[in-house]
This record gives sequence, structure tokens and C-alpha cells, in this order.
Amino acid sequence: MFIWFVIGLIFLGIELASFGLISIWFSIGAFVTMLFTDLSIYNQFYIFTGISLISLLLVRKIAVRYLKGKSKEVNRIKKAEVEIKEIKENGNYTVYSEGKYWDCISDEKLEIGEKVNVEKIEGNKLVLKKIKSKK
Repeated sequence: MFIWFVIGLIFLGIELASFGLISIWFSIGAFVTMLFTDLSIYNQFYIFTGISLISLLLVRKIAVRYLKGKSKEVNRIKKAEVEIKEIKENGNYTVYSEGKYWDCISDEKLEIGEKVNVEKIEGNKLVLKKIKSKK
């Protein structure tokens, strides 16, 4: 029982440190397996594996449902018109959109105060593109 408790705590610690739904299902599997310490180690391992797999499927399904809802908020930023607030020493830019300051990159040279469109999101940076003037 003690070994499964320690394994559960290790996977729980990894999960708390990573913020990415990496090992929560292994933690759940280990804690449930603690209830079956009277079985052989092989049977305990099968229970751990089975519960971890079931937890993976259930947690992933629930997480996808909630994370998809949040992705709509980020998708609103795409194609938005924003204003350059700052040019950093490394050549990146800062804009303010949706109540947050965003780090940005662009293949084009931009100036402070210039209005630009958000073309896409790469990682945690917005990719900017100049607004084409209508002539």
C-alpha cells in the first residue's frame, strides 16, 4: 500500500509542476491500486494500468470539452486589429488586446502607434501583419 501511495504522490507532484495534464491519470491509478494490496504485484500492476487508461480517457474527454470553450476566447484575437504599444530591444513588439499585453513578432518593420492585424498565434506570441492601405 505504501509504495502505491508514494507512486501516486510522485505522479501528483509531476502534474502540479507541469500544468499540462501529463500524469494525473497515473496518480489516480496508483491511489486506486492502494485498495488492492492483498493481490499479487502482477495483478496490482494490471489494475494500475487499467485504471490509469480509463482515467486518461475520462479526464481527456472532460478536459477537451472545457479547453475548447476557452480556445474561442483566444481565437477572437486572430484577425483583430491592434496597435503597437512598444518595440523591444530584441525586435519583438508589444500590443494590448483582450485585456492583456501580448508579445508579438512580425516579418515587417513596424512603428509604435501603427495599426496592424493579428495574422495568427504561434506559441505565446502573436504574429502581426501590416494593414494594407485601400487605394
